[in-house]
Amino acid sequence: MNSIICRLRLVPNAPTKAVILSKFLMNRWGCIHGQSIKIRLGNKTLISRVVGTRGQEPVIYLPPSIVRQLAIPYLGETRASFANRQLRLGPVLAILTTGFTGSPSQPFGSRSSLFRQFILAGMEERPFFYVFTPEMVNWANRTISGWFYRKDESGNWGWVRMTAPFPDVIYERVPNRKSESLPQVQVCRERLTRLGHSRIFNQGFFNKWTVHERLCRHPDTYDLIPETFLSPSIETIRHMIAKYGMVYLKPSGGSLGLGIFRITRDPNGGYYCRFRNGDKNSLYRFRSLEKLIHHAFGNQKSRIHRYLVQQGIRLIKYQGRPVDFRVHLHKDRTGEWQIVGIGAKAAGPGSVTTHVRTGGSLLSAPELLRKVFGPEAPRVEVDIRNAAIRVAKTLERQVNGPLGELGMDIGVDRDLRVWLFEVNSKPGRHIFHHPSLRQAGWRSARYITEYSLKLANFL
Repeated sequence: MNSIICRLRLVPNAPTKAVILSKFLMNRWGCIHGQSIKIRLGNKTLISRVVGTRGQEPVIYLPPSIVRQLAIPYLGETRASFANRQLRLGPVLAILTTGFTGSPSQPFGSRSSLFRQFILAGMEERPFFYVFTPEMVNWANRTISGWFYRKDESGNWGWVRMTAPFPDVIYERVPNRKSESLPQVQVCRERLTRLGHSRIFNQGFFNKWTVHERLCRHPDTYDLIPETFLSPSIETIRHMIAKYGMVYLKPSGGSLGLGIFRITRDPNGGYYCRFRNGDKNSLYRFRSLEKLIHHAFGNQKSRIHRYLVQQGIRLIKYQGRPVDFRVHLHKDRTGEWQIVGIGAKAAGPGSVTTHVRTGGSLLSAPELLRKVFGPEAPRVEVDIRNAAIRVAKTLERQVNGPLGELGMDIGVDRDLRVWLFEVNSKPGRHIFHHPSLRQAGWRSARYITEYSLKLANFL
């Protein structure tokens, strides 16, 4: 549905049930003076009649009663579309999260700056865009007391709390699995979908094993997936080490590289195990696999059933350090996947992963590819990009609800074969801290609004 940016203006003396459209809009939409129409903002609707007035600008004049009934948080510019005698305003977009601090300057703590970037990046599209937690929903009135980032009358930007309708589209940014499992979060998502007809994208966190099963069985992606087993026995781990020389033990529901062990076979007998121990990277040698597992899991050996064992890949190296790539993807305003940025990550000394928090370094991917592969660099980058798009298209067909953003950890081995290690539905944004990717970070934030407009049927 085509929409245009219009200006909303308050007319205190206008007829109570009338919406006044400029001549420009009356002609563009083919409206008839006096006809009855439905007006909608988010989940709020009402019946009104149309009154035409002079003016060659896209202006909509509203009486106070309509502003109240639609719970319009503020007046100014927004999008509007007209079809089948329905006037739609907005759209209303929102970020669902947890962790409200009560601070007007940082209502969501350190994540306030991230949410601010999302809102500002999409501002020229003129949506009503706010951030909220489940506790801010008024189910009786079917409104949300959300946090907007706006200019005040003095021209100063800041967070301000205003009442708004349920959103057309929700971008879920619940910070972790623990928060996601909270009853109020799950109930909030379900009720907003059912009562508010809100569309939610990127719901929940991915389970590593579920993603593995979906991708390793699909003809478009099976060649990208390392061999993996869930809840491995010691014999399975032993077999995998014998087959590949190196394996990874990973929590099936983990993130941020936490709780990962890398196990390699000692040619002289026994096993080496690398892992993160507190704030340092550790390397231990064990005479037997049984002793290694006992050291890793102690008396809680049942924890291994929440782990998976994965084929180790001999990654390309830069300055002696293993390197993989974080690929950040978004759906654009047409609903197509776009690769916004690729960052190269080199592992820290003795680290199991390439995460920055464990000593890893963020590098320019094009520069690193040139240094490592020389004239083959463009081909390798194309292979990485094609693999990421294949994974995104395959995965979105197998999950509940739409996906609009993905982060992938992709590796290239010494034979130039591309491997997928992980897919994240709540990807971190650390690659955009690199100077070469800062502009890409802004484009990434903007895609949140663009894809939301698509979901809300405003394009």
